[in-house]
Amino acid sequence: MIVSAQDVRESEQFTIKSEPISSVDLMERAAQTVVAQLMSDLDMTAFDKIVVVCGSGNNGGDGLVAARLLAEKGFPTDVILTHQLPKVSDEFLYNLKKIEATQKQRNNLQCINFVDFKTNASPYSEDNILIIDAIFGIGLSRPVTDFYADVISFFNDFKNPQRLLHHLKTVIVAIDAPSGLFVDQRTPSASPRIFADITYTFQWMKWAYLLPENENCVGHVSVLDIGLKLPSEKNIHNLLIDKELVSIFYRPLRKFAHKGSHGHGLLVAGSRAMPGAAFLAATAAMRGGIGKLTVHTVDAVADILPVALPEAIIDRDVNPANVSQIRWERLAPMQALAIGPGLGVTHQTASLLKDIISEVHSPFLLDADALNILAENKTWLAFLPAYTILTPHFKEFERLAGPVQNDFERIEKLQVFSQKYNVIVVLKGAHSVVALPNGKLYVNTTGNPGMATAGSGDVLTGIILACLSKGYAPEIAAILGVYLHGKAGDLALEQESQESLIAGDICKNIGKAFHSLLE
Repeated sequence: MIVSAQDVRESEQFTIKSEPISSVDLMERAAQTVVAQLMSDLDMTAFDKIVVVCGSGNNGGDGLVAARLLAEKGFPTDVILTHQLPKVSDEFLYNLKKIEATQKQRNNLQCINFVDFKTNASPYSEDNILIIDAIFGIGLSRPVTDFYADVISFFNDFKNPQRLLHHLKTVIVAIDAPSGLFVDQRTPSASPRIFADITYTFQWMKWAYLLPENENCVGHVSVLDIGLKLPSEKNIHNLLIDKELVSIFYRPLRKFAHKGSHGHGLLVAGSRAMPGAAFLAATAAMRGGIGKLTVHTVDAVADILPVALPEAIIDRDVNPANVSQIRWERLAPMQALAIGPGLGVTHQTASLLKDIISEVHSPFLLDADALNILAENKTWLAFLPAYTILTPHFKEFERLAGPVQNDFERIEKLQVFSQKYNVIVVLKGAHSVVALPNGKLYVNTTGNPGMATAGSGDVLTGIILACLSKGYAPEIAAILGVYLHGKAGDLALEQESQESLIAGDICKNIGKAFHSLLE
């Protein structure tokens, strides 16, 4: 699930009452999980000093417990207390006193050194340093200013190039949230925030960690299970697309299936200027398991496609340069249609799209230039069949829905747009978002930066077309297609680097992506 700060607060109270467990014991469990993950992710012996920066609330309490646990393992640890006011949370005070009491009883905790940031904030200028940020948690809702802005700036300065030139290591790990970052809304650009290398957030993903504008702030995000629970009646509308979810939907092929069982799909794609888009989408559809594929295209594609992909059926357009007319009577019954890759935006092609919207009464898929034509003719949106799938990237979406100022606004507009027009929108990106007309949002977890390459979107179109043709409901086809597309891109990295990855490599690994669902 993707949850809000309020959801987490409710879950903490519900867990404390229902497990039951005290708040300080829950904090102990959270910090134990953080330390265990640290030990797994990092070579802790590479650091000369561990610095835990603690605020005065429960996030600071998490930091205090983590510091004690690290000290018990023998790691020299400085605890920097940044609270300015005498008022601290009960859990913070409890764990502060626990460290002080334990230090008196056990010599191995003498390696904890308390530092008052206001009077003695050592720069650790000659140390390889691990900084653990426990100043603010996920509940922050106003910009950081004054003293805490200075604290955040001070620790961000450890990432300066001079330390790198002197081969000094700095790693910043944020507990639950990089301090200064809002998790439920846009953080003002001028508002100070910690620039973490790693963020360990508890139990569930938060929206801020999935959006491009926060990439440099959150670093690598891991979701740590600390046993939080939500009431059964709590309805969360935002979910992650992962293997567990997709495995619920995926249907392995039946023993007595035939090509008719796997559906007939029509792909309208390609132009004289962009023949490759049709080839990539068609190849992905065949690798996606479609029973039979007809490609309606122009001569430039029709002449080469039978050699490159003999499994596809060719339906030539009367126009040699751009698709312009489909003679429906010549086509066998089909289960699904996709239009857009490499089409161009000529008047003739726009006329064809208008005809398809008028003629086809079941959901179909629009991508690339089909979306650009639609953006120039927004009144057509009202006539799209319910649950039609649109697959825009960010700029294509803004042409359809209007400009946005930030990533949070884009997600809100996406949700509204999907509901208004009763369509499914796959907003493509590092974490592609599938918006459904019922208001639910599904965010993909597969894929990598190497997939930001020409033709990658055409491959996604082909995979979703195959899923539609095989009889998956449109919303399931979109979710399954997005997952398989990203997974194929991830599997391609077994042979390629992110820099060398091309769209054809994604096609080659679609089969392995299906295999992964059967493991």
